[in-house]
Amino acid sequence: MAILQISRITQRKGLEQDLPQPLAGAEFGWAVDQRKLYIGNGELVDGAPVVGNTEILTEFSDLLAYSTAYTYQGNAGGYVVQTGATSGSPISQSLQNRLDSYAVVTDFGATGDGVTDDTAAINRALFQIYCREVNPQIRRSLFFPAGVYLITGTLLIPPYALLYGEGSESSIIQFKVDAFSGTGTVGNIAYQAGVLVEYTGDYYRSLGEVPVGVSIDNPVYWQLETLPEFVIRTSDSLQQVGGSIGTNGGIAPRNVEVTNMSIQTFNVGDMGVVPPVPHSISLTENAEQITYQNVNFIGPLTTADITASTDDLSCVRFASTGSSPCTQIKFDNCKFSNAVYAFATDQVVKGVTVSNSYFDTLYQGVVLETDPTGVRFVQNTFDNIYAQGIVFDGTSLNATAYNTFYNVGNSILASAGYSVIDIDGNNNVSIGDMFERTTAQSATYPRINLTRTNSIALGMNIRGITYTINGVSNTTVANQMNLGNYQRTAGIDSILADNNAGTLFVVSTSTIKAFRVDYTIARGTSFRTGSMLVVNGTVSGFTYTDDYVENTSTGVTLTATEASAGGNITVAYATTSTGTAGTITYSIAHLA
Repeated sequence: MAILQISRITQRKGLEQDLPQPLAGAEFGWAVDQRKLYIGNGELVDGAPVVGNTEILTEFSDLLAYSTAYTYQGNAGGYVVQTGATSGSPISQSLQNRLDSYAVVTDFGATGDGVTDDTAAINRALFQIYCREVNPQIRRSLFFPAGVYLITGTLLIPPYALLYGEGSESSIIQFKVDAFSGTGTVGNIAYQAGVLVEYTGDYYRSLGEVPVGVSIDNPVYWQLETLPEFVIRTSDSLQQVGGSIGTNGGIAPRNVEVTNMSIQTFNVGDMGVVPPVPHSISLTENAEQITYQNVNFIGPLTTADITASTDDLSCVRFASTGSSPCTQIKFDNCKFSNAVYAFATDQVVKGVTVSNSYFDTLYQGVVLETDPTGVRFVQNTFDNIYAQGIVFDGTSLNATAYNTFYNVGNSILASAGYSVIDIDGNNNVSIGDMFERTTAQSATYPRINLTRTNSIALGMNIRGITYTINGVSNTTVANQMNLGNYQRTAGIDSILADNNAGTLFVVSTSTIKAFRVDYTIARGTSFRTGSMLVVNGTVSGFTYTDDYVENTSTGVTLTATEASAGGNITVAYATTSTGTAGTITYSIAHLA
């Protein structure tokens, strides 16, 4: 049809429900209640495709509601992906549905700017996504874009939560309380509602917006609080914690995954109350199937602060009961640092695995007491730990395996002052753990101290024995099997030079009172096998025996001598002149 000139724009306004359906052709209609603008399509005879109104887009239009044709294409592969049963029937969905397939914490008001308090926004996101309904379809992974998310309260992680960031050095949840800014008690700056500040060792929460000039002790604006005990903790499906878990129909903590982020605190506890309130980074409570992967747990302490356990700050704690134990808990490729403990618990725990992780700048690495069982530390690295790296105290069925311990138990810069691993409970195992500590440094404080319990250590745990191998003193060979009080070293080979005499090893009798040496000597075609039994002379005379059998004479004499009554014992050899050197292979066994 021909273009018509309209000399005057016609328009209507009113409530959206009262606008004509349809408006006249080219007539505008303004919905004052919705702030939306429509124009009439006109008549079909005039060429309009449909009779009705067309919305003119404004800042108040819901653009995503009109997008109904999102289809995954996968163009990067050089072809269009078939999403439906046939190539001609692609699967489409609205853009809103597509974007709602996961959630971003900034959608709920969190900023990640390191300045704004994001506590309420993050907890709101956790509640809305995981707690409002039990229908699994409402659950979405919650993404933390790179940034520093400042919090001043505890984040409550409900069941089925999946939280992930853009890397442990990029997405950081940071608990930090600033000092009250004021002259004396009078504030110099304004505060938003919900802010937590510290003033002369006490903590105050703002009850609303606080103007400049308000005193910190004004109860209308400020409320005295204790510092939260944890930065994050598991909760039930109603974000209930402690004794309230599971009440009011709440589902107990379970099936949580946290990946690719850091959780950090700058506070050690509320020392202004009696008794003091300790502060730690995380609490796993009455929970099952909880996973932390690529997560850093970072405290505020420096090397100078970790000489004692006064602050009682732990990266990870547990709370549970016999009827609701923590089980199936996993930490993988995590870092635990700048705290008193990485792990400290005496709670009922049945099944925790910590693997491929790093323990650094701690007073003690791990302390398990009384009730934890089924806890495994595998393929981790421990460094810069003031006292023990791992302590199993009065508990059983726990294991350490293939961990590497560097500067551990040495009071950071001093000499050895603690065992590296301290096991004081039956039926625990250490297998293949490796230590920077030498055998000489282990004379007083062993690498692994089984404290006469019926536990097992297979690895570097020789103490009180100094080898001379092929004529050279060796303090690095350290592999030994400890089966409770029974200890046996790994086999050693040493050359017995022809027509010569030399030392095989020296035993410290402050550590070993009596021992047995099982050996085999090969010299040309002559072979000999036997056992030496050696007892020191602290109580009565020093004595030893050498019982053996050989096919022909090897021309080797083995002797044991004591430096003094109860002194160190040297086991040595002497060979005749045959023109052929020999080889001795031996292992030392003793009861601790």
